[in-house]
Amino acid sequence: MRKTAFFTVVPVLACAVILIAASALPAGDIDFLIPGVSLETVSFEPGSSVQYLIISEAYGVLDTTMAGLGVIESEKDSFLLEIVSSSWPVMSSETVAVRLWLSPDIISAGSAEDVRASIRSIIVRMGEDDFREPSAEEIEDFGLERLFLSFDGETERRELGEETVETPAGDYLCSLAEFYRSSDEMLDLGGVKAVRHEEETSRLLVSDDVPFWGLVRSRVETSSHTRLESSRRKPRPKVTITESVLISCTKR
Repeated sequence: MRKTAFFTVVPVLACAVILIAASALPAGDIDFLIPGVSLETVSFEPGSSVQYLIISEAYGVLDTTMAGLGVIESEKDSFLLEIVSSSWPVMSSETVAVRLWLSPDIISAGSAEDVRASIRSIIVRMGEDDFREPSAEEIEDFGLERLFLSFDGETERRELGEETVETPAGDYLCSLAEFYRSSDEMLDLGGVKAVRHEEETSRLLVSDDVPFWGLVRSRVETSSHTRLESSRRKPRPKVTITESVLISCTKR
């Protein structure tokens, strides 16, 4: 098991459930795991779980992983959330699980500090090892800030109707939406001015019958390039594509 596996769990999960309901996010709120989703919009029902197959392509190289989220149990003033990441096909030796006891205050968290305050305890299991408490260094490296995503730029949203989607978890009647957003960032490359341009197009299929964010299937294409401010030549963009599909689902 790679030493860095624990620290990739949240980014992998974020790729699984990209960009939902951006227009529903009140101005000034932050995004949790997925751009456009506040914690107040996420339902953490005990017994609910989702698993996604995630296929990413960058520079012509494909990578397939599994990511899952589940609420294992709850008590009067807290609930146990498990985040799992694995290679595909799933191998126990290549699986990482993180369990967090969270207080109900998590749904109103507005910063990484608020999230820290809502965590009652955290344990991690790498591969076939037993669950254990992570060291202070591991928690710091994990970086709760990774739970919060931001994107400088405006998002355009188009509603594209409904369609039935077949998945390994079953068939779902879904609403289809497409999101587009772009941003430009000024850079100083050793005294040379440059502009980094990034575009992202997402197609999302969402169902009320799926817990947490309702995601059934998604396709996200990101394109970026950096151009010298003095040059009119448009560089060849770097393109990454991430697709996710629901492979199992339990709703309570």
